[in-house]
Amino acid sequence: MSETKPPTMEVIPVGTANRDVYNNLAQGYEAEFSAITGKKPDARGIFRLDTRIGDDVRAFLLSVGDVPAGLIAVRTKDDGSYEVAEFYVVPSFRKQAWGREFAHAIWRNLPGSWEIKQIAGAEYAAEFWRKAIGAFPQTDFREDRFDDPYWGKVTRQRFVTAVAHGA
Repeated sequence: MSETKPPTMEVIPVGTANRDVYNNLAQGYEAEFSAITGKKPDARGIFRLDTRIGDDVRAFLLSVGDVPAGLIAVRTKDDGSYEVAEFYVVPSFRKQAWGREFAHAIWRNLPGSWEIKQIAGAEYAAEFWRKAIGAFPQTDFREDRFDDPYWGKVTRQRFVTAVAHGA
């Protein structure tokens, strides 16, 4: 009798060859948050994305067993710190620790100071981030309500990863 191996996770940088996968997943993300943001798709059914990849923003895909399962867009700020600009896990992959492991993999590979913000009405997202950050070696954790110039009042977490590069 052969045992079935659990699926493996892979973090894949977004480039020209897989940008369409990122953009397709980003549509699900935008649709999910449209009840909170009020955004509507255009005449072709496409949502405008808030974050463009390039310059100070790089993106990664989460693949679980060769299935695209999520995305993250990371902005490098002028001071060298990082901001999670977008983060999405396909609903059928949630509550299985894939999102937490995805975030942890990114933090291990990009150590330093981080900022994450959640818009008002996305309390479930704030709770996810508190748990993900709490389960990762970090220091200087702070959470506050912040008046973001683009999103308005947001919940914001800031912390410094406490791992060496590649650890």
